[in-house]
Amino acid sequence: MKKSKSGIHHSWLILIVTLGIMGGLVGILLNCTGIIFAEIIKEFGFRSGDLSVYYTIRSLTRAAALGFVSNLFFRHSKKVLIGVTVITCMAYMSMAFYTQLWQWYISAFFIGVGTSYTGMAISVLLANWFHTKKGFVMGLAMSSSGVLGAVVSPICSKIIERSGWRSACIIMGVATMVVVCIPAALFLVLTPQEIGAQPYGYSEKRTEAAKDTLKAKEYTVPGYIFPVCVTIICLACLIGAVLNQLPLYTAELGYAVSMGAMLTSFAMVGNVVGKLLSGWLADKVGVYKAVSVIFAMVIVSLLMFMGCTQSPALLYLASLMFGTIFAVDANVAPMLFMEVWGADYTKHLKNFQTISFTLGAFSSSLLPYIYDFTHSYNIIFVLGIVWVSVSFAMVWWLKGWVKKQKV
Repeated sequence: MKKSKSGIHHSWLILIVTLGIMGGLVGILLNCTGIIFAEIIKEFGFRSGDLSVYYTIRSLTRAAALGFVSNLFFRHSKKVLIGVTVITCMAYMSMAFYTQLWQWYISAFFIGVGTSYTGMAISVLLANWFHTKKGFVMGLAMSSSGVLGAVVSPICSKIIERSGWRSACIIMGVATMVVVCIPAALFLVLTPQEIGAQPYGYSEKRTEAAKDTLKAKEYTVPGYIFPVCVTIICLACLIGAVLNQLPLYTAELGYAVSMGAMLTSFAMVGNVVGKLLSGWLADKVGVYKAVSVIFAMVIVSLLMFMGCTQSPALLYLASLMFGTIFAVDANVAPMLFMEVWGADYTKHLKNFQTISFTLGAFSSSLLPYIYDFTHSYNIIFVLGIVWVSVSFAMVWWLKGWVKKQKV
């Protein structure tokens, strides 16, 4: 295995690149937007649903641009990553100068394009560079969005309190460029073969064993199973859009802006916990039980959001558990698709991500508009409980179906 001059196998440097991609573009640029938007609504008096169309445009653009930008990345990885990231961050920093609603929609388009390919890029990079420890490094990379989100959310809140939301836009954009572009410029190489190396943990014996394992999971899958899998994941993940509403939710309860930032931060910690926990549980007890545990935690969190409004400590706990929902889309989806389709899972996963972005656009606007017309977040929480419960039941139906195919 080829190592860098420091004696570190280059695969670990690639892991640093993926940590930067996920932590910067998702953890900072996407996950902290809700804190800034709460202040924008206060200043301009926009309806939360109208400003949240930003999320819809961003998600639809991510869905539309996924294939095109991914292909560009696979051909010119370093140049594309750095160039697209700079454009994305400039679109984010430009929000500091906006005064009209439509201007945020323009930024949403560019940010959607610039963040469309992150999941595919990370998956391919880690698959190329790691022959072993794939689950471990995937969990670490995906968790970095939660880690940086948890760290940066309270910092963003402090910047807003001291210098205003416009300064926060600029500082968050610059921070993202630093986190993403510097590691990419120093270490990004798409495949080990480009520098005469082998993936971490590579050996002929392990390669044959991996092929046998994947072959053992292959069987004929009817067409209706794909929409079943998509429904399980996407229906539950619709409620994930509540993350962007937490600052507004706490403001409705009468808490200061710092409370909303702390709930967002706790949700980001839950993001990390959920991704690590779901991966560990999937190895120990299987993907079906792993996702069931996550679903149960989310249902309990939504009940707590409705019933524990007078206790900041319990709201923090609810937010922590709620954050585990983000493991379903990031970690559980690849594991579930691999469980069902074996070696043929990747094309189904790509199709799923396009659908997921599109539905995310729907929920990003749906939930704020539900609040605008009902003036109650409890309606949203009840809907979330119903959605997650349906997904819970469908997981166990799918488990039974797969078990029958393997007999």
